[in-house]
Amino acid sequence: MRTGIARVLVVGCLVLGASACADDAPEASQLTAGAPRAEFYTPPVESVPGPHGSVITAQPLTGSRAVPGARNTLVLYRSVDAHGQTVAVSGTLAVPEGTPPEGGWPLISWAPGTNGVADVCAPSRTESASPGRDEQARWIAKGYAVARTDYQGLGTPGEHGYLIGDTEQRAMTDIATAAREVDPSVGSRWLAMGHSQGGHAALFAAGAAGAWAPGSPLLGAVALAPASHLGEQVRMAKWAVSNPLGKLGVGDISVYLPLLVRGAQTVSEVDPGRFLTDRAVSLLPVVDSECTAGLRDEGKWGGLSPRDVFTKEGDLSALLRVLDDNDPSGLQFDTPVLVLQGRSDRTVPPQSTDAMVAQQQMRGQSVDYRTYDDVDHSGIVAASFADVLRWVDTRFGITR
Repeated sequence: MRTGIARVLVVGCLVLGASACADDAPEASQLTAGAPRAEFYTPPVESVPGPHGSVITAQPLTGSRAVPGARNTLVLYRSVDAHGQTVAVSGTLAVPEGTPPEGGWPLISWAPGTNGVADVCAPSRTESASPGRDEQARWIAKGYAVARTDYQGLGTPGEHGYLIGDTEQRAMTDIATAAREVDPSVGSRWLAMGHSQGGHAALFAAGAAGAWAPGSPLLGAVALAPASHLGEQVRMAKWAVSNPLGKLGVGDISVYLPLLVRGAQTVSEVDPGRFLTDRAVSLLPVVDSECTAGLRDEGKWGGLSPRDVFTKEGDLSALLRVLDDNDPSGLQFDTPVLVLQGRSDRTVPPQSTDAMVAQQQMRGQSVDYRTYDDVDHSGIVAASFADVLRWVDTRFGITR
């Protein structure tokens, strides 16, 4: 049934897109102001071992990267990579100003959309206004604390497991745990939320958070335009190489393919030389230094068609195994899930999300699916906010 539904997908573009003081707050040595940024993201090796979800260090965050109306903290915390090794992960925590409600501020763990796999692409490392800051500010204004992960290997040592569900959800869940150590005014209950790549992460958090962090009650997950059926989309792009439809979906397929390759290489031996053209292989290192905006350049991946990328007889099996293994369509959820999709989305094809939700609902999963006419990929966050707020408030038992 999975293959039957996925095969009807049209060829679309790939996805892709001062702490409070208390006895259990971080020690003074953990909360340091003014640390050099490069030094902050690369902690001493001996400081990394420890329980996942615990804090390595933290410092106040100010300026354009801070969320208005909140106390903002830059956090370095512990998670576990795909090979079982403890790693440092960066992220931010924004907590509303004022007195928290009984039980502490309700927490949203926000997973960002695609920025790239190079360290400079980590959302918390941007020099200008932080990506997603407006979205976080909306939730702060409604009385929610927001923790946002940079994901494993994005800004910190190691490789970023782009669209690898297990490592995404661990980073997302572990920052929710770390948030309470950074600021004890944050409550223990939390909700997973994300857009695009982050929507993919939120779905995997819904499928695994109970087992990964049983002491952190997950109340639900919100996935806005989440990535799914990537294996099928890559198969169809490869098929287009020897078909007249090969000119369709040129830009984004090319831009996101190197990110998928790098992500897959974090969990499996994927040799891009087995399916990429010489030209594409020569451009692959660009992804290690450029973010998505740079990859779109006509002289880089943005100027390549499927015929420029794939060899006709290439062997995609290793890459496809990883993509299929990380398709959220087959996840089992222990908590309610809300999925939202714009019908005019040209980045995450609506047909892909339709198929994913259909597969989940046919297995009896608790998935609430809402679509929005004339809303594109970036617009879905703002267009659905009122609906999402009501749904999230219900999970936390909040009335307005």
